[in-house]
Amino acid sequence: MIDEIDHRLKEWVATVIDSKYEITFSPPSANESKPLVSVYLYDMENSVPGSGSTAREIPIEVTLSYLLTVHSENQAESHKILGNLLFAAKSKTDFEVGFPSLPPHFWQALGIVPLPHFTLRLPLVFARDAAQAPTIKAPPSINIGSISNITGYVLGPRDHPIQGAKVTLTNTKTVACTDKKGLFSIAADSKSLHEFKCKIDAKGKQFSISIPMQKPPIMIHLDNLED
Repeated sequence: MIDEIDHRLKEWVATVIDSKYEITFSPPSANESKPLVSVYLYDMENSVPGSGSTAREIPIEVTLSYLLTVHSENQAESHKILGNLLFAAKSKTDFEVGFPSLPPHFWQALGIVPLPHFTLRLPLVFARDAAQAPTIKAPPSINIGSISNITGYVLGPRDHPIQGAKVTLTNTKTVACTDKKGLFSIAADSKSLHEFKCKIDAKGKQFSISIPMQKPPIMIHLDNLED
């Protein structure tokens, strides 16, 4: 994982610099007394997996950003080493070289003045096998029940029609509203053709209705509803 990228970078840096330079993954520091190259992992971000992934894989990909700086008592020599690293990195097709303008508070957090630097951005990919869907051993079966349109009236005390009542079928959650005559028309499945079950919302109250199916129109009386 990340340690593999670290190892790869360390081996690459060792091929470019003088052996007297130590390679560290610690952030650059003002307290160093020996020559060293800092390869500091300072940022990670999500990235889109490349086109090489297969349909059987669900890869996770992030981009690792490393900050490269060089410390030496001889400033000219540190510039030379940094330049050698920079042009060696730019010749690598799998390295993305960047020159970010890091904000002052970044260097302040490290306790040092801004240093000459560049960044290397490398992808880290973790491939996961996609869960396989179970094998379909038989053709799908589709059952289509009969649908009928049922009409009815919602009536209050003294058979006054209730306008704007909401009728919701218990089985299918189909909804219809009554007109000024209290009349509704609703699509119902075969279960509702034997017993009409619904909930009715009217004038701030809710009623559960269950009545044997009768020849339409169905008459629903809400006698305990206020006018």
